[in-house]
Formats: sequence, structure tokens, C-alpha cells
Amino acid sequence: MANRTAYSAPLAFPGRGWARSHQVLGGAVAILAADLVTGNTVGLFKVQKGFNLIGVSGYIPSLDSNVSKTVAFTLGDATTANRIIASSTIAQAGGLVATSNMQTSAVGYNFPADTEIVLTFGTGSATAAAGTIYLYLHGYFD
Repeated sequence: MANRTAYSAPLAFPGRGWARSHQVLGGAVAILAADLVTGNTVGLFKVQKGFNLIGVSGYIPSLDSNVSKTVAFTLGDATTANRIIASSTIAQAGGLVATSNMQTSAVGYNFPADTEIVLTFGTGSATAAAGTIYLYLHGYFD
């Protein structure tokens, strides 16, 4: 199993702004063909302690160019790999990621510590196709 950290930005910012003001964390991350293997993880970005998750949005391109596509991923953290999104096949054809893709248990989740958000490939690509994903978490700080 190979694990790779792909984010380059530090924590969002040290000053969290006004309490309960909408915050958006995340951005564009290149996914390499070598990442698209069953069990591999990619660290996307970090959220700060106290972040309350209320939604997710973004775009994931097709990461599998085979006729019989197999890629599936989860989105979460080191503690719970599918905390935010359980096994999703969006990357087979490409498409939008929306709050409707979230686990209902993730809505309102308060991160108890600075936490790395991790994309895990539960099933690798039949034919890996690199691409750039755009993934954002929406929430607020108390």
C-alpha cells in the first residue's frame, strides 16, 4: 500500500474569523495514476480543530479509462476512512461532488483536533487515468 500527501498549503489560516461564519477549506489536488491502486491513500488538506462540517462540494474527473470501470473511493480521515463519503463511484465517469453524497452522520461533525482529510481508494482503477480533483469542505468554527 502506498500513501502520498498531495497538499502543499498550511492550515487554512491562523485567525478563524467570526464565529459561525461560513468557511470553505480544500482546493485542487492532482491525483497520479500511481495513486489509483486499491488501498492507496492521498492526503488532500487539513482542517483545523473546532471545524464543524456542514457540506462538501467539488468535481472529480474520470480516473478510470477502462471500458469496465472499477474505481471507488471514500473520503474521511485517519480515524474513519469513510467519515465524509462512503464508497463512491463518481470517479468512474467523473462528476460533481455534493452534500447529498455525504454520510448523514458527518453533517455537524466537529473535528476534535487538526485533521488531515484523506481520499482512500477502496477499489483501484481498472486502467488508471491521472486527473485533478477539486474538493471543498464547507463549515464553520464556533
